[in-house]
Amino acid sequence: MSAIEAVIFDYGGVLSTPPFVGISEFERDHGYPRGSLLRLIFGSAPPTGAQRDAMANGDTTAAAWAAYDGDGDAAPDWHLLETGRMTLADFSQRLVARSEAHLGSPIDAGFYPRFLESLRVGVYWPVVHRARSLRAEGYRTAILTNNVAEWAEVWKSSIPVDLFDVVIDSSAVGLRKPDEAIFRLTCEGLGVTPGAAVFLDDSPGHVAAARRAGLAGIVVTGPDQALADLDALLETGVEQRG
Repeated sequence: MSAIEAVIFDYGGVLSTPPFVGISEFERDHGYPRGSLLRLIFGSAPPTGAQRDAMANGDTTAAAWAAYDGDGDAAPDWHLLETGRMTLADFSQRLVARSEAHLGSPIDAGFYPRFLESLRVGVYWPVVHRARSLRAEGYRTAILTNNVAEWAEVWKSSIPVDLFDVVIDSSAVGLRKPDEAIFRLTCEGLGVTPGAAVFLDDSPGHVAAARRAGLAGIVVTGPDQALADLDALLETGVEQRG
């Protein structure tokens, strides 16, 4: 492995708290069957944070889901939304149309905005501050996120994105993790080879894809662990796997 020259951060679950944590509580408070909202919104491959939230709240079926690595439904609406091939308005309309089959009764058009407002998302400031210091130490930095075009203003305003040399949003480039091409695109933007970059993500499937593309990878379970593993890698040049 080449000496690390660039550090690439996922947004949700790495720079911020995992998205969609609280979905199980929303289901319970509104009387929806356990796990039904996850399947309605994401198909068979919910994001890692949502899976962990479901399992922590007793959804035993969540453990059987594949990691969020794109191997679920062939092209669920969520994936089309994340690659800019579907607008949020169209996504919401289709969500309403199929809601009765998942929830037992149809939802109204205002459901999705209410659901999003109920989710609690915070920022892992120690990780953001480490990104700042990395640039001061001479490393190139990037954000690589699977995201939604209509959410860009909100999430980009939550942290100082000017700390990062490159920001790759799946909805803007028409690619999403775990497509290996999006990792190569990020490295090209940074001006480094994949072997000179490390990628941090809370999804094991996304980290595995980054490794296949030639990057070092760190699976994030929390900010302290992420920073400890990153600093160890930068100091020793040895990637810890498993």
